[in-house]
Amino acid sequence: MALAARQAMEPFAERVCRGNARTADDLYRFGYRVGETGTVVAAIEVPARLLEEAISSNLTSSCRLTPDGNLISESSFEYGNASAAMSIAPMPLDQLIRATLAPQNLHMEEATVSNLRTMLQRLEEATSVVRETLARYVQDEESK
Repeated sequence: MALAARQAMEPFAERVCRGNARTADDLYRFGYRVGETGTVVAAIEVPARLLEEAISSNLTSSCRLTPDGNLISESSFEYGNASAAMSIAPMPLDQLIRATLAPQNLHMEEATVSNLRTMLQRLEEATSVVRETLARYVQDEESK
């Protein structure tokens, strides 16, 4: 143990699956290990089912659109005194639309012509709102 104490320690979290298929016996292991060797120094195992239930019942997800057209997904988790928040890297709105309209995604979503027409209508309405807002901003700037 004295040797491990002098080496760099790192926290870890991993899923431990018993057997080939996911079962109720699966665990999540959290702890510290020696960075160079991977030797576990301290760990605690929590049944996956309990952890997943706690997370799913206390998880909040949201998305927001920035003024420059980036979509940001955010998730937060609170349980007792513990909390965590995570934000996914911004994705440009046009990139999200391209990904959504990729043939394999349209096939998986079983998209219909009606669905695509509805999307187009909503995007055109959104574009109109942006144009109106931009025109007001330009007008405000010119009047200053």
